[in-house]
Amino acid sequence: MKFQFAIMACAIAVSLTGCGDKPAATSEPAAVTKSGEAVTITKDKFEAVENGMTYEKVVQVVGGPGELMSEAGKKGDAMHTVVYSYKGEGSAGANAIFTFQGGKLAAKAQAGLQ
Repeated sequence: MKFQFAIMACAIAVSLTGCGDKPAATSEPAAVTKSGEAVTITKDKFEAVENGMTYEKVVQVVGGPGELMSEAGKKGDAMHTVVYSYKGEGSAGANAIFTFQGGKLAAKAQAGLQ
C-alpha cells in the first residue's frame, strides 16, 4: 500500500511539472547551493541515492537542495509525503524526482540523465 501511494505521488508530481502560473522559460535555476551555483543531478548521483535515505542525505549525495514540488500530510506523521525535483545533466529536459514519506525516500524516478 505504501509503495503504491509513493508511486502515485511520484506520478502526480511528474504530471504537474508543466502546470502552474509560472512562465515556461526562466533563467533562474530551480535550486541553488549556498554559494549560488545551480544544483543539477547526473545519472551517477541518481544511482547513488537509495530508498530509505533522508532528504538531508540525498542533498549531501546530490550536492544541494531540490525544488519542492508538493507536500501532503502533517510533518512527523508516517504518511507525510514530500516530493522534490532536480534539473538533470543529459538530454534536454533531463530531471529526477524524489518522493519522501515519513522522512525517508520511498520512490525515485529520472528521465534523460547521463
